[in-house]
Amino acid sequence: MATTTAPLLSFGASGAIAKTQVYATWKGRPYARRYVVPSNPNTAEQQLTRTVFAWLNNVWKFMPSGAIDAWVLYGRNSRFTDRNGFIKKNLAALREATDLSDFIFSPSAGGGLAASAVTFTGGALQITIAPTAPTLPTGWTIIRAIGAVIKDQDPNTGTLYQVKSGEDATDPYSIVITGLTAATLYECGAWFEFMKPDGSLAYGEAFMGTATTS
Repeated sequence: MATTTAPLLSFGASGAIAKTQVYATWKGRPYARRYVVPSNPNTAEQQLTRTVFAWLNNVWKFMPSGAIDAWVLYGRNSRFTDRNGFIKKNLAALREATDLSDFIFSPSAGGGLAASAVTFTGGALQITIAPTAPTLPTGWTIIRAIGAVIKDQDPNTGTLYQVKSGEDATDPYSIVITGLTAATLYECGAWFEFMKPDGSLAYGEAFMGTATTS
């Protein structure tokens, strides 16, 4: 049933009328359209998308602040929310995957540069992440190096959302992430947070790799 505002003057309305017309607003603008029955196909392709979408939505709840900061800037520049940007970019990479080898911890945001190299070394219940800084444009500085790990899994069936991170603000950069599960393969990422000459921030796309704990 539609509800109206000043119905005799037709100032506004919302809802459906007898399953023939739908009234609503979009970005503050009222509109009307023909009522259609929403479709809900259940094809194998759509199931892949829905399952990985749900998995990414759960992973987002465990993402470290250093990763969220990068997605916030990416989303602002791309007109997404931070979460939607994270899901959109990773969904395309993971919807047909059986592991997390294409997972992206951090996007390139604000023109940030990726690390020139990173080593990921597994140890006893820990992983050491050692990124090498790229050559910086004139006037740029590095605020911190950020590293993160997530248990490798099939995003279509996995429910292991453990994500841990760390950071280091001093070159040579070395981030030790502890408290991990023994004898487990982790997908790892490292990226830098930069400050540009105008005071704005930038983030490099995560340099990804793997390491196994002992």
